[in-house]
Parts: sequence; structure tokens; C-alpha cells
Amino acid sequence: MERLTNEILEVGLRAGRRAAQICRQVLAEAPAEPDAMAKLGKEPVTVADYGSQAVILEAVRRHFPSHAVIAEEGAQHLRENAGDASSEQIVRLVGEALERPVDFEEVCDWIDHEGGTSSELTWAIDPIDGTKGFLRRDQFAVAIGVLVGGEPFAGVLVCPNLPVDDEHPEAGHGVAFLAARGRGTLRQPLAGGEARRVRVSDVHGPEQARVLGSVESAHGDPKMLVAVREDLGLGGGIVRVDSQVKYGVVASGGAEIYLRPQSRPDYREKIWDHAAGVIVTQEAGGRVTDLRGRELDFSLGRRLEQNRGVLATNSWLHDEVLESLGRLGAGG
Repeated sequence: MERLTNEILEVGLRAGRRAAQICRQVLAEAPAEPDAMAKLGKEPVTVADYGSQAVILEAVRRHFPSHAVIAEEGAQHLRENAGDASSEQIVRLVGEALERPVDFEEVCDWIDHEGGTSSELTWAIDPIDGTKGFLRRDQFAVAIGVLVGGEPFAGVLVCPNLPVDDEHPEAGHGVAFLAARGRGTLRQPLAGGEARRVRVSDVHGPEQARVLGSVESAHGDPKMLVAVREDLGLGGGIVRVDSQVKYGVVASGGAEIYLRPQSRPDYREKIWDHAAGVIVTQEAGGRVTDLRGRELDFSLGRRLEQNRGVLATNSWLHDEVLESLGRLGAGG
């Protein structure tokens, strides 16, 4: 299993770098303002999403053809709606990332790759997590998670806009987190260089605890976040970050609490939004459950059907936050 784990992480990192290359190039070729991109029907996002997923699943299909795949995008919408310009752009960008000629049908086939049905291993892919952050040229992630028997086993979390050095952001941007069960979590510059092991913070008291919140107020329940802060006296402030980058921040010790309440009672989280981030946080010493303290169950298809919301912490404060959520009636 050790050899397979090494290969999973190597393939995932290489594919994640190619996906990040496509995302960055789409932004370089897009209008400067998010509103301008929206007026284009968000085509730049579509090209980036599909291009990112294509290069990831090209790698998965080539190296692990029997592994199952659950991914966010499907090629039908692309086939039906891509105009000549978008089709040509996605083919060009995917070809540049793979360093060989490709055609539109190849790209669509990779996007739709679902793998085998008998393998215990499943890849859970989110080609761009944090669409609004991507549009703003802020934080977003390429999330590549691997499940074994329905549990997070390995993950590569690529964060193209996260500083390489938190204390010296001028040193450049682009970080990859790599984690696998029993191996810890590594943080490596996306451009290459030394990987270093990261750990969650050792903050024990609520008075110093920093809380991660979404930049987009529609994500989760902002009022619940405020209520928990007041109930526990969390005094470290709110750090607002888009996407699964939050998991990387917790894993690196940049915040202690990531609370994602339900945005509505019937909402269930999608597995690709958490698979990579969960293992990254757990292997760095953190703890992840739903809002009732239950382990996240990734074995029920595309959604966490039995879970309500998500709570990730540095472990030390987890039970206190769960008790607060219980007092406040969160978690359903």
C-alpha cells in the first residue's frame, strides 16, 4: 500500500499543478473585473472548471483506470453550450498543460471519466473550489481527494493564491498540501521546492481562538458563526477565506476553528467539497466532524447525506465548540 500511496500523491500533485496552470491562464486571458466575467455568462469559469477536471482525470484514467471517480463537472453542458471560442480555448489550454496536442472529444471524455465500479478507491474531485474567489482572483483551491472504503485516505489540495510563506507574502504565491493516512501533512511551494510538515496550532483557550469564515455570506449561516463566537468568547477574530483553502489554513496553524453551518435545513454537503481538506486537516493533528460530533460519512454517494454541516478544528477546542452548537440548537 505504501507504493500505491506514493503514486497517488505524485500523480495528484502533478495533475493539480497542471490544473492550477490552466486556472491561472484562464484568468490571465479573462477580463480584469469579476462583473465583466459574469457578463460573459461566466465562460472563463466554465473553461477553467472543465480544463482543470480534464487534466486531473486524464491522469487518473492513465495511472489508475480501475479506480472509481466522483467529480463535480460533466461534459454534457460543455458539449451543448461551448461556442467555437470556448472550445478552442479549452483544447489549447489542456494541450499546453499536457504538453501534447489534444482534441475536443478527448477533453470531454476525460471530464466524464468515472472509472471502475469494483475498486475500494474513489477519487473525489473538485476542479475549482471557491468560484467567487476565483472570479475575484482571490483564494480558490483545486481539490483532489482519495477515499478508501468510503473514508478519506489521501488528498492533494492545491491553493494557487495562498502565500508560500505566511509571514512574507511577497515571497510568492502557490501552495500544495499533501496528506495520506498515517503520514502527516506536507506543505510545498507549488512551483517546487522543499516540502515541510505542518501541524495545527496548540491554542487551547477560546480567548485566543481564530475562526475561519467564508468571504461569501451565502455560504453557511453567518448568524450562527457570530452566536458561537459570543457564546464561547472566541477572541482571536475572524479570518475570511474562500474554499477548501480553509482546511489548509487550519492544518498550517493559521486558525483554530472552521465552522460551516447548514445554509438551509435540507442542504447536504457534497463530498468533493471536503474529501481532500478533511485528510489534510486530520493528518496535521486536527479533528473534523459534523455539527453534532458525528464523523463525516463519505460512503453514501455524492453527498454527506447523514451529516449536518462541518466543523474542523485544531482538536483542542472541538468539544467546546460542539457543546456551544448544542446549546444554540445547531446541527438539526
